[in-house]
Amino acid sequence: MFEIIEKSEDMLGECPIWCPRTHRLFWTNILGNELLAYAPGTGVRGRWPLPERLASFAFTARQDVLLLGLASRLAFFDLATGVLTEIGASPGNPNTRIGDGRCDREGNFVFGTMHEGEPQERVGAFYRLNAQTMTIESLALPGVAIANSVCFSPDGTTMYYCDSLQPNIFCCEYPSLEHQRVFADVLGGGAPDGSCVDADGFLWNAEWGGSRVVRYSPDGRVDRVIASPAIQSTCPAIGGHSGDILFCTSARVGLSTPTDADGALLAVSVTGANGMHETCFAG
Repeated sequence: MFEIIEKSEDMLGECPIWCPRTHRLFWTNILGNELLAYAPGTGVRGRWPLPERLASFAFTARQDVLLLGLASRLAFFDLATGVLTEIGASPGNPNTRIGDGRCDREGNFVFGTMHEGEPQERVGAFYRLNAQTMTIESLALPGVAIANSVCFSPDGTTMYYCDSLQPNIFCCEYPSLEHQRVFADVLGGGAPDGSCVDADGFLWNAEWGGSRVVRYSPDGRVDRVIASPAIQSTCPAIGGHSGDILFCTSARVGLSTPTDADGALLAVSVTGANGMHETCFAG
């Protein structure tokens, strides 16, 4: 069972990533327009206010500079100075915003968009910021309402993704995007939210509304289920000094009576799991 390690009370915590250089976990509180960091063991916290919602991000070769997927644009952000340098506007439908994303194994930033209207429609899409040309490329994947679960196999030849309004996690060959197929059916009663992949090629998925994180084997079978005290788990990440701590963000938004765990940063020690560092943006 997960335990609360930081009562951050995020309305919508997302995108946890372990930084091996500073031994901190970074994540975003999307609706709070802020980037957060926490150092396990020391309790040292970091908090950076931003001009708009931050849904996803990636580390870069420069320790103090991150690539941000803000609601309306991609930008570099200097943690030390607070300077924001815009890269490009969010592509696609004007009624969407940038959502989940992370780097492929070559260091390109792959991200999706989500529909902001109600009812949510499948007008979101997936894109790639090419690290060599610094241009945003459209990926030939089906339209989605809420792009999520973007992650890659250890060798980089498989991309995983989902639409959180569908009870499936999908995958395809990468970078060709061929052989698009269902990787796993989400059967726990929750909706698929963020995912990460460990060094052995197992995919960990947080279930929104499902109060759990599920580990899937490379062939899509359920390998392990870890219960969460948070009703709305949003995204897992494996980190810690030994790469055996499973972190998970959560959210309070939409809950009339949230628990102490909803909106908190959660963690649990996991045996038999080997974390791997997320690839830095290569641009």
